[in-house]
Amino acid sequence: MSQSNCNIITSKLCDANRKNLDDEIIKKRKKSLDITFLEEDTLDEFEANLNKICGKTSYIFKRKLSSYILSTISVIVIMFALISASIYEDLFKKIIFEMPFDWNLNDSVALVFVLIFFFGLVSMPSILDGESSQFKTLLQAWFNKDARRLKRLNLALASIDKKIVINLYNVDLALKEHWIWSVLVKALVNRFTNINFYVRNDQSKIIYKRLKELKVLNIDIIKNTNEFNPCNLDILLSSKEQKLLSLLQLSSSLIIKKVKNKEFISLELFEYCGRNFLDENKTKGTQLISGFQNFINRSFDDFSFLKQEKSMQIYFTSNVKIKELEDEQRRLSYYLRNHIEECVRNFENPISLLVLYYYVKNIVLDEKRNILILEKFLETVEKKQHYELIDEFWFDIANDMFDASNLEDFEATNTSIYRKISITSLNRLIFLFERNGHFEQALRVANYLYEINPNKYAVNICSLYERMGQFNLAYESLPLSLELKKAVKPTDIEVRYFQRKAWIIVSQRREDKKQEGIECLEKLKELLFSHNEDNEPLWLWHYYNIKANYEEWNKNYTLAIENYKKCLSIPALGAFEYGATFVNLAIAYRFMYLTNPTHNKDIIQKSIDIGTIGVALKNSVGDRDEMPVVLHNQALNFLYKKELSLEELEKVLALTNEGITILDDTNSIKRLGMLLIENIISCQLLENSCNENINRLELHWKNMDNNEHQQILNIYKEYRLNNKLEGIKFLEELI
Repeated sequence: MSQSNCNIITSKLCDANRKNLDDEIIKKRKKSLDITFLEEDTLDEFEANLNKICGKTSYIFKRKLSSYILSTISVIVIMFALISASIYEDLFKKIIFEMPFDWNLNDSVALVFVLIFFFGLVSMPSILDGESSQFKTLLQAWFNKDARRLKRLNLALASIDKKIVINLYNVDLALKEHWIWSVLVKALVNRFTNINFYVRNDQSKIIYKRLKELKVLNIDIIKNTNEFNPCNLDILLSSKEQKLLSLLQLSSSLIIKKVKNKEFISLELFEYCGRNFLDENKTKGTQLISGFQNFINRSFDDFSFLKQEKSMQIYFTSNVKIKELEDEQRRLSYYLRNHIEECVRNFENPISLLVLYYYVKNIVLDEKRNILILEKFLETVEKKQHYELIDEFWFDIANDMFDASNLEDFEATNTSIYRKISITSLNRLIFLFERNGHFEQALRVANYLYEINPNKYAVNICSLYERMGQFNLAYESLPLSLELKKAVKPTDIEVRYFQRKAWIIVSQRREDKKQEGIECLEKLKELLFSHNEDNEPLWLWHYYNIKANYEEWNKNYTLAIENYKKCLSIPALGAFEYGATFVNLAIAYRFMYLTNPTHNKDIIQKSIDIGTIGVALKNSVGDRDEMPVVLHNQALNFLYKKELSLEELEKVLALTNEGITILDDTNSIKRLGMLLIENIISCQLLENSCNENINRLELHWKNMDNNEHQQILNIYKEYRLNNKLEGIKFLEELI
C-alpha cells in the first residue's frame, strides 16, 4: 500500500510552467517538482531531464554500482545453477549405469550440490512471492524493460527529498499502459508523500480509479471554480483536442470578416460538422457526441477557451490562438452548401444560421436557399430574444431598407434582400428594428407592406412615430375612422374568378363587355378589402394591374400610372410580376407622351428608361412566352422618340431581331407584324437591306387583327410623312 497523499486537481492546467515543446519536462522549484507531460514526450527525454535535476555524477555512479552488483549476483547464481545441473547429471548417470560402486568424498560433495539445487527449485515460488519480493524484483529488473526503467527511476528519485511536493500536469492524456503510468507514476507514489495531479474535469474519476489500482490510500479530488486566467494552453492539448479546436474555430463568426467585438461560437455547427464533415469520424456513430461535449466542457472549465454571456451566445477568450484555416474553410463551405436545408431544419441558434449564411452566400446558385437561411435567422433572433444581433450583423447582410415610394431606385433595389424575404419575415423585421431603435428602418418596412393590410400597417406606423416622439405624425398616420369589417378572407378561387373575367375583357378591349368588366373589378375590390386579414400579394398585384388597364382604356393615363406604381409597391413578388409592371408602366408613359399636346420629350425618355428595366427583369426569369411582346413595346418606345442616335437605332434593331427569332423558335405569330415593321424602320434608318422582312410583313398581313393593322400604319406614317423612309408599296396603298 502507498502512503502518498494524492490530490486530483481540476481547472488548474493554466498553472503549468511548460509553454513550448522544447521546454524541459521537469522543473524544480524550492518546495516542489513540476512535471508537465505532452503527447510527444518520451521516457528517454524524461530520464535525461531527471539526470540534470538529480545531479549526473552521483546518479551515474549509483546506477553503475547497482548494475555491477546485480550483474555479479546474477552471474554467481547462474554459474551455481549450471554447476549443480552438471553435477546432478554426472551423479545420476553413475547411480543408474555404474551401480554398485564405491561411495567416496567427491560423491558426498556432489550430493550436497544436488540437494541444494533441488531445494532451491522447490522453494523458488515461495521466494518469488515473499513479502519483500526483493529476489523477484531482481529477476524482473533483469528480464523486463519497464522493471529496469522503474528501478533506474527509483534510484534517481531516491536522491530527491521525499517531502517535496510533486505537481503532475496533463498526465490524464496518457493511457493506462503508457510509460507515464506504468513507470513514472508508479515510482512517484512509492517514493513521495505529496503528489498533485492537475487534470481535466471529466478525467478526475478515471485518475482516481488508476490511483486506487496502484494501491494509493489517500486520494482527494479538488474541483476548482473556473476563473479566467490568461495563458497559452495550446501546447497541452492532445492531437484530437487540437483538431476539435480547429473545428471550433471553423464553427465561429471568424468567417465574418467584419466582426468588431467578440468571435461567437456555434456549438450546433461544431457538433454537426464534427459528426459529418470530419472523414475519420464518420464511422464512430454516437460515441462522438460525448466526445464533443467533453471538449466543450474542457474549453469552459479547463482551458478557459470559451465564455458565455447569454443562453446561446458563446465566444472565444483571449486564450485561443487563431489559426489560418483557409483551405478548411473552403472545403467546409462546399460541404455546407450541399446540406443547407438540413442545417436550417436543425439549427435553433441564430449564431449558427449567421455563420452558415456567410459560409455559403457566395457559392449558392439558387438564391432562395440563402433566403431560407436568413428567414430562419430572423425567426430565431425573435424567438431567442437576441435582438442585438440585428444591430450587429443584419445591415452588413441586407443594407438599409429602401424607400418603396421611390420608383427611380427600383432597379438598384431590385436585388435587395427585402424584396425577396416573405411577408412573415418582413413583419418580424419591423418588430426587431423597433427593439433595436432603428425606427426609420421599421417605418420603411411598414410602408412597404402597407397595401397588404392598410388598417393594420397604419396602426403600426402610428406606433413607430409615437416611439420616436413624433406625436403629430403618429396621429396623422391613422385613418380618420376604422371600419369594422366582419367578412372573412376570400378563397383563391373566388378572387381568381372575378380577376380572370375582368382581365379577359380589358385585354381584348371589348366595348360590348366593358361595363361587365368594370362590375367584375368592383366585385374583386369588395372581396379584397372587406376583411381585416392580410391579402395575398399576388391578389393585390393583379387587382391594381387590371385597374390600370381599365384606366388606360379610358385614356386616364395619369390614373393608370398611379395604379402601376401601386403594383410596384406590393412586397414579396418576383421579377416576373415586377417586370410586367415596368413594361406596362412604360407603355402608359408612351401613351401619355403621344396624347400630350407639347410632346414632352422627358416623358418618352422616362418610358424608354422604365421599359429598359422591364426588359431586364423579364430576361432574368427567361420568360420566352411574353418576351416578344415586351421587346416590341420597348422598340416602339424608342421609335416614338423619333430623333434617335445611331446607338439607339442599333438597339431597336437588336430588340426586334431577338423578338422575331423567339417567335420563329416557338412557332408563334403574336405581335409578329409590329416586330417586323419596327425592324424595317430601324433597318432603313441604318441604311440596311430589309426586303426580306418587307415581303414577310406583306404575306403576314392577312393573319393580323385590325388593332395590329392600325398600330403598324400609325408608326409607319410617323416616319413616312417626314420622308425618313422609302415607301413600302402595299402599305402606301392602305394609307
